[in-house]
Amino acid sequence: AKEIIASGKYTPYWVDDMKTPSGRVHIGSLRGVVIHDLVYKALLDAGKKAEFTYIFDDHDPMDGLPFYLEKEEWEKHMGKPLLNIPSPDGKAKSYAEYYALEFDGVYRSIGCTPRVFWTSDLYKQGKMNDDIKICLDKAGVIGKIYEDTYGKKLPPDRYPFQVVCPKCGKVSTTKVTGWDGKEVEFVCEVDAVDWTRGCGHKGKASPFSGNGKYVGKLSWKVEWAVKWKVMGVTVEGAGKDHMSAGGSHDIAKQVCKKVIDYPVPFAVAYEFFLFGGKKMSSSKGLGNSAKEISEMIPSYLLRFLFARTDYREAIEFNPVGNMYIPDLFDEYDRAWKAYTDGKDPDLSRAFEMSQIKPSLPKKEVFLPRFRDVVNYIQQPNINTEEKFKELKNGTLTEQEKDILDERVKYARNWLEKYAPEEVKTSFLQKVSPKVKSFSDAQKKYLLGVVGLIEKEDDPEALQASLYSLAKETGIGAKEAFFCLYMSLTGKAFGPKAGWFLLSFPKGKVIARLKEAAK
Repeated sequence: AKEIIASGKYTPYWVDDMKTPSGRVHIGSLRGVVIHDLVYKALLDAGKKAEFTYIFDDHDPMDGLPFYLEKEEWEKHMGKPLLNIPSPDGKAKSYAEYYALEFDGVYRSIGCTPRVFWTSDLYKQGKMNDDIKICLDKAGVIGKIYEDTYGKKLPPDRYPFQVVCPKCGKVSTTKVTGWDGKEVEFVCEVDAVDWTRGCGHKGKASPFSGNGKYVGKLSWKVEWAVKWKVMGVTVEGAGKDHMSAGGSHDIAKQVCKKVIDYPVPFAVAYEFFLFGGKKMSSSKGLGNSAKEISEMIPSYLLRFLFARTDYREAIEFNPVGNMYIPDLFDEYDRAWKAYTDGKDPDLSRAFEMSQIKPSLPKKEVFLPRFRDVVNYIQQPNINTEEKFKELKNGTLTEQEKDILDERVKYARNWLEKYAPEEVKTSFLQKVSPKVKSFSDAQKKYLLGVVGLIEKEDDPEALQASLYSLAKETGIGAKEAFFCLYMSLTGKAFGPKAGWFLLSFPKGKVIARLKEAAK
């Protein structure tokens, strides 16, 4: 924001982001929304008047079939503008609106509140017409931009516009072959693309939409620049694939300079959001949808996921079957602590930028660790609130109760759908056969633990005694706790042992340890 303001070039401040709602929008697309939202709010924080908008490119063609849609039913729509394809639920106005509104609900839930525009409306209202004419008149200049950028000679009849075929309704298959200043000549090529077929229709049409009618679109790299001009956008970035040399932004900025005479907006280039090391894809099912993740973790934690990371660093996201979510809660709690104690300004700022409601007061709050919540809700004889009162060594405030209740809710959801098997702890009905491999030292340790449990009721004191006993027995803490958890749960590790052991009836635990030590 300081750089934008200091330049004096990007006024009035109009921040924009965009997305084609071609299916369920994956969580990676939230990164762009949050980054632009933070830039917008930083400008406001600096005392500047600013706008923040989000454009849904609802007129783009369906050029990929999402894996969750039935091929037989939806393949016939391939190549058509999304706004002309029916909604999957039969309720929204179109396919585009159905997925766009789902995504809109997610980013609003994490505190992003842009004004929404639909690209088709810019066409239907006639706002694109003047620049459509300029781009068609200067088709040769645009062709030269492509040639210079990609080093490839283009045919002389290439025009940066596609008509919606009046016969088959497709836009992906049409090619403009001529322009007389009023109308374009076009053909719907049968083999234009390898994923759908055109109908072969030829004709003439005005390229100018208006009065609610939509007749066609500029090629998207050219259209990006025209949208900036039509709306007055002065700040807009994108992922690094679009922003790298020879990428879409290179074409758009040259169209601004050489064709439509509009200053190039301030560009924020941000890194990828990766799933398993790969860039996410909505249509291929790579990565989780934004809506699914918004139901997996609290909204502030989802916002924190983006706000905590420098926009120039990639985010590796893979929340299923590992400890990613508990780790994220831990990091958020560290940021909250930094916010209250003021010892780490950067972490404190990440916490501040993650808040959706008005800023929280800078007072110390007892935070129930998510990992501990996961452990205790799996023990039927434990009252979770009473357990955390014990851990706090005092009564929970109403705010702390609300935090605990929320974490219990998300912990149950995480255990049910996403947690690795090894964290799902329960007392085995029968001792694991693996205890037969225990060494004499391990068996001696288990019998020593029996003695500790018989006389100790304080989990913290028991935890310290468990470590001391491991040292005395000479097997080391790792080996000691391994045989302890294996005896009770059949797993190699588990929750904090002192609290875990005392969460069950003493007689039951003692009997099991003696059995494992035989």
